[in-house]
Amino acid sequence: MLTLIKAQVWKYKSIEDSTPVALSDDVTVLVGKNESGKTAFLEALHKAMPLDVAKYDCVADYPRKDLVRYRPQHEAKNYQKTVELTFRIEKALADKINKEVFGGAEIFAVGSTFTRDTTIANTSTIGFHIDQKAAVAALQKPLADLEHKDEVFNGAARLEDALTKVEGLSLSTDNRLATFAAQWRSRAIKANGWGLVDGHIWHTYLSPALPKFLYFDDYKLLEGKINLPALHQREAAKQLTDADETAQGLLQLAGTTLQELMSDEGYETAKAKLEAIGLNITQKVFEFWKQNQDLDVEFDLKTDSKDVAPYNSGVNLYIRIKNRRHGVTVPFDQRSKGFIWFFSFLVWFDAVQSRAATNDELVLLLDEPGLNLHALAQADFLAYIRELSEQHQIIYTTHSPFMVDSARLDDVRVVEDRVKEGTKITGDLAGSSDESVFPLQAALGYSIAQNLFIAKKNILIEGPADLILLQHMGALLEAGGKQGLGDAILVPVGGLDKLATFVALLGSNKLMLVVLHDRAGSPHQKLEDLVRQKLIERKRVLDFSMFLEPQPSEADIEDLLPVDAYIAAFNQAYAKELNGVTLTATDLGAQPRIIERINHWLKGKGITLLKDGGFNHYRVAQAVLPALTAGTLQPDELARFERLFAKVGEVL
Repeated sequence: MLTLIKAQVWKYKSIEDSTPVALSDDVTVLVGKNESGKTAFLEALHKAMPLDVAKYDCVADYPRKDLVRYRPQHEAKNYQKTVELTFRIEKALADKINKEVFGGAEIFAVGSTFTRDTTIANTSTIGFHIDQKAAVAALQKPLADLEHKDEVFNGAARLEDALTKVEGLSLSTDNRLATFAAQWRSRAIKANGWGLVDGHIWHTYLSPALPKFLYFDDYKLLEGKINLPALHQREAAKQLTDADETAQGLLQLAGTTLQELMSDEGYETAKAKLEAIGLNITQKVFEFWKQNQDLDVEFDLKTDSKDVAPYNSGVNLYIRIKNRRHGVTVPFDQRSKGFIWFFSFLVWFDAVQSRAATNDELVLLLDEPGLNLHALAQADFLAYIRELSEQHQIIYTTHSPFMVDSARLDDVRVVEDRVKEGTKITGDLAGSSDESVFPLQAALGYSIAQNLFIAKKNILIEGPADLILLQHMGALLEAGGKQGLGDAILVPVGGLDKLATFVALLGSNKLMLVVLHDRAGSPHQKLEDLVRQKLIERKRVLDFSMFLEPQPSEADIEDLLPVDAYIAAFNQAYAKELNGVTLTATDLGAQPRIIERINHWLKGKGITLLKDGGFNHYRVAQAVLPALTAGTLQPDELARFERLFAKVGEVL
């Protein structure tokens, strides 16, 4: 019923002033380089309202370079404000307050906000006030028929003023005005600064609804074996480590206790209990772990006097993972780091949520979640985060593009450690450095690549010139009632050498592929290897020479076009660079490909259009399009493309 909408941090480790950070209602992603201050920001938030006992430490947490100057201020109890949190009051809570406090009058507006400030000394203040006059007007309405009502409430700017007048009337204790005054006086908050009405609303409605922060990082990873007596001693001494808390969570998730495991119940009872624990944990963890479903979690209790301390004294709880496919078990801590992290997080969160005894009042702070997970496992975990966000706000840091939802870049904030300014956090992606936004660029690029391949039928081509020429000619043929591209899409891959890579990648997605490439002399070796490896059928590997009659030994798509039209387009596209020199058909040499003939002519004339020689094929392809119409193309010229699209349609 309260939503954290903004946070700002001052003077915490690398942070001088984070600037106000707008937070999403469900998931906020902090992206930045290593050492940019992402962890510091999460830590600062966590210590402001922790579910556990985390606190600020002035010496450890205040920026070290300023600590000497700050200490006299701290000792004088003029504490530095460290975190300001801004909360929005949602409709359900606003309606409840209006109904129960103000008799249904809309004094409390939906979407009202308040702030909670925390200092480096762990003191806090609340910035919350209401319209006192409107509150008094609403509170007096049920008392409208009472004697003295007008003299009590007229001119009362605050409820306290009206109550003082009531108390001055010396009314009997059963008088409704006297009862009203006594009720409100009993609600007074002793802390300085609170009025009766806003203090009551804060104490009764807002404070209980404040969420607590939960922070998770790699220090909370579960260990593969747990010495139960040592854990019991640390628990009794209240010296639990982060890993101990996760171990306790494991026992709670399994439905057992430390005392139960340490008791002597006999082999069969103990074995049955351990198997039940394993089945319970397996079911919960593998509901979300999709990377390998052939695993089981198994537990065992043993003593081992030959182990190192403390495992050589007392009973140890061993966690092992059984691979059903291979029929072997291995210690939990010998599994992949990604699996250990995922398992530990699920155990920790489920247990903490249970101990918190709430489903609503938690904000999860996750530091680099799933860093060791495979890209597909990160996508699974991202889906799990979205599921959790239906109940809890989540703020997490990352520099992995697979932990960024490219469809929700508005949830992303960029974290940068700027010279002389310290850590800054902003939603302005345009103003951020290239290094900081690289994960976002990578995520967006991956999304774009995925969206290119949404069709079942894909024609892989070399470059953008092929793309616009084939699109144009396909549309021209379809307008005449003949076969064009149809529902196939063109995928330019950036050159012949990259075609083989794209075939391997796209073919694994069970897509229908056709390769349409330039032919320069002998067949391309990498494409031949793909055919030999049966990654693509030979009939699906086409080149432009197949559609010319007679068939030449070499051909590009440009060789399917009328020579005069292409030369005219070349002269037009490069008129400025050619500086009055004009290419004609008679100037071309004997090479089979027109591209190579033009390159040879440029070299002979000493004309440099590109640094590495040659010319921009896309530029000329754009210029030639107006000349490629049903009215200007000869029947045999149009027939070349008819054969091309017919063949593509046949093999797709």
